[in-house]
Amino acid sequence: MTLNELLTASTQRQLDAIQHTRGPLLILAGAGTGKTTTITTKIAYMVKEQGIDPGQILALTFSREAAGNMKNKVEQLLGGLDVHVSTFHSFCAEVIRENADKCGVSPEFSILEDVDTSIMLHMKFGINIRDATLYTSSISKAKDLNITIENMEDFLQGRKELLRDMEPYEGKWEQLYYDNTTRLNTFHLLDDAKKKALKEEKKGWIHFNEEYTEYARYRDMVQTWKKYENGKKKRNALDYGDLNKKALEFLHTYGTHGATDRYKYIIIDEFQDTNYVQFELIRLLAGKEKNVTVVADPNQTIYAFRGAYTNNIQEFKRNFDVGSDDIVSLDVSFRSTNKILRVSHDLIRHNYGSDQMDLLIQLHNYDEIEGGDVHIVETADENEEARYIVEQVETCLEHGVDRSDIAVLYRTHAQGRRIRQALERRGHAVRVKDDTDFLKRPETKTALAYLYVLDNLSIPGQGVLKAGGGCSTTTMHLIQGIPSLLASTLNSTGYLSRMPSTTISVNWGYRHQDSG
Repeated sequence: MTLNELLTASTQRQLDAIQHTRGPLLILAGAGTGKTTTITTKIAYMVKEQGIDPGQILALTFSREAAGNMKNKVEQLLGGLDVHVSTFHSFCAEVIRENADKCGVSPEFSILEDVDTSIMLHMKFGINIRDATLYTSSISKAKDLNITIENMEDFLQGRKELLRDMEPYEGKWEQLYYDNTTRLNTFHLLDDAKKKALKEEKKGWIHFNEEYTEYARYRDMVQTWKKYENGKKKRNALDYGDLNKKALEFLHTYGTHGATDRYKYIIIDEFQDTNYVQFELIRLLAGKEKNVTVVADPNQTIYAFRGAYTNNIQEFKRNFDVGSDDIVSLDVSFRSTNKILRVSHDLIRHNYGSDQMDLLIQLHNYDEIEGGDVHIVETADENEEARYIVEQVETCLEHGVDRSDIAVLYRTHAQGRRIRQALERRGHAVRVKDDTDFLKRPETKTALAYLYVLDNLSIPGQGVLKAGGGCSTTTMHLIQGIPSLLASTLNSTGYLSRMPSTTISVNWGYRHQDSG
């Protein structure tokens, strides 16, 4: 569609959002309300109707898929004119690479996924797999909330003081913990008189052990965090949390004039997912003009995803002096029927506090289609649930519904497996669409684990992958040295067969080059 066609097809509230280009704007948009169309049309309107230089517009979102989709739509509307559309992490990586010396890193730094961090903690530092995963998550969330190792050490000092009140000598703490554990585990063997006599002491044992357990947990996490940062530095690598943090530190230290001179208009999608550091980046990039448009789904602000804090919409209003004329609520759904929308509204309204009711939006269908009733079915267990879903699918097929028109949505992968297996047992073909990206697939994780081992072996030279997936003699010798599981894993991903028809040099140490 052309820009004029999109403007004609837009609802009045979408037009209000599209034409509001100066100063801050908060767009409240639930699922299916056409927010992506609104954003892309707004960008095209700014360039074509208002004559704004496309190079002055910066659009940020959270996933590669969303950024790619938005960029493609904008380019189609603008005939290939370049608007900077990217993920937060990709944008921050660009800022750091352009100012690598001032950020204290090499411009060729690699970017670690969470799985890379967990592998490093396990393989390099001997952390068990469960704890490596937990530490990875904790470190990531801490960075998203702008919590530093120094902050954690200060907190740890407070935990130490509590323990010192009970046992002044730190060297005795661990042994005292084990002694208390033994006393507590054998307390039931004492006679009633001794139990009564030791009642108060028992409370002290429990209290000390609880405090020591909490202290040891944070102590081990801080020690691991320090090792991880040193390991990252040696590998010339940054993780996602580093990207946001280092970009923010650069702007704080050297000023924002370069960025604000380049970008006069900022558009943020999925604003409800922003964490503290990203919010600060937005605030700095906005400059004095504050030409910032943020799109948020208020129904999702009740969650704290990757360090997102739940009051960021209120913070945006406060920090950017947002008035009632600067808020547009998209209340038309292009996806769901009115009956579905009413049930959803009646359910989710209970998640809102009395001070949040101004964010609650009652959606209605674009064509005012009422649709069928919403049915709620309770089953005995997950197997019965899967059986019931199969029955419903088969009923639809018997009534002539096309297979491609049937979708099953589920909350967890475990549920999805049960349903898929039940359908396949009945001979139904299934196509699974989930958000598990390439690097998180089990077969890819297996391949990465072996490549990580190779990265730590002294193998001189490099292998070469050649045209059409063919391998040079050197590469074949390397691959023959890899366990057969890795070879089958690489084949199952189809990676080798998709190699371009040029010779590509491969360094067997895994490096994920970009985040966006």
